[in-house]
Amino acid sequence: MGVSIKDVAKKAGVSVSTVSRVLNNGKYVTDETSEKVMKAVKLLGYRPNIIARGLRTKKTNSVGLIVPDITNEFFAKLAKTIEENLNNNNYSLLLCNSGENEDKERKYIKTLLDKFVDGIIFISSGYDQNMHLFPDDLPIIAIDRKPNAKRVNFISSENKKGGYLATKHLIENGCSKILMLKDRKAVSPMNARLEGYRDALREYNMLFDEDMIIESEVELEYVKEKILKIHKRLEFDGIFAGTDLLAIGAIKTLLKLGYKIPKDIQVIGFDNVLTSQYYNPGLTTIAQRLSEIGERSASLMVDLIENGVKNTESKSYFLPVELIKRDTTR
Repeated sequence: MGVSIKDVAKKAGVSVSTVSRVLNNGKYVTDETSEKVMKAVKLLGYRPNIIARGLRTKKTNSVGLIVPDITNEFFAKLAKTIEENLNNNNYSLLLCNSGENEDKERKYIKTLLDKFVDGIIFISSGYDQNMHLFPDDLPIIAIDRKPNAKRVNFISSENKKGGYLATKHLIENGCSKILMLKDRKAVSPMNARLEGYRDALREYNMLFDEDMIIESEVELEYVKEKILKIHKRLEFDGIFAGTDLLAIGAIKTLLKLGYKIPKDIQVIGFDNVLTSQYYNPGLTTIAQRLSEIGERSASLMVDLIENGVKNTESKSYFLPVELIKRDTTR
């Protein structure tokens, strides 16, 4: 049988209510008494029931985070930054990986609610059907992918501007036939990058051609298959890839086909993940401020929890992006 709060009280020579006040940062407890209680807690290895305490205090000091793919460097770095910043504010993180699956996402939302988390940060799998599960009085923050829900706070990058900057860079470096390689999932950041691509073409009086929009899964084998199919069918001298992983997959395939990068075909990615910085040739890309997105998400969540701001007062935040010139463009 585990150690109870009564055992702690007996060891410290105080009442159960005094132990409870100490553990819940209550008032009217001397430093000496508090020290005795905490010493007893440590000696006995007592762990308070967080859920039971949450039912009493309506606060568990825990936040849920749902990501679509924890193996993706982009989402992994976001999760790490969010966790570090929440920990600095005495909140623990419950991490869930939905695997881009609607049913798993629904299950994890329900699980987090059952654990009485104080708030949920999530990167949607793209299924707005799950939005009705979130209680109106629970702080909710969406990152990167914007759901169709007005009451959710949203933090992302200037994806449309990033798509514009990437395409403009290729045009100004002599590209006249620019392919856009995009993730097949119709998520909001990818759609915004496509809008930016179209804006740049329009600004330079270049026609938009649907055939130049190629959709693929991000895994290398799928990108390779797409490039092998189109490199003879379509004529192109530039590729704007919606993610760095798509860009690297395209470059690896083109190099094996005998193309020279950037002499024959220039390529630019999006995200500036660590892989893009060490890949050879160095990938020109659009950098997102991942650390800042994570920090902003954590600090906003703490503010929503501790100041009782409701989701009806939700806001959207878009962080700047930056072109990073490396070796895959001229």
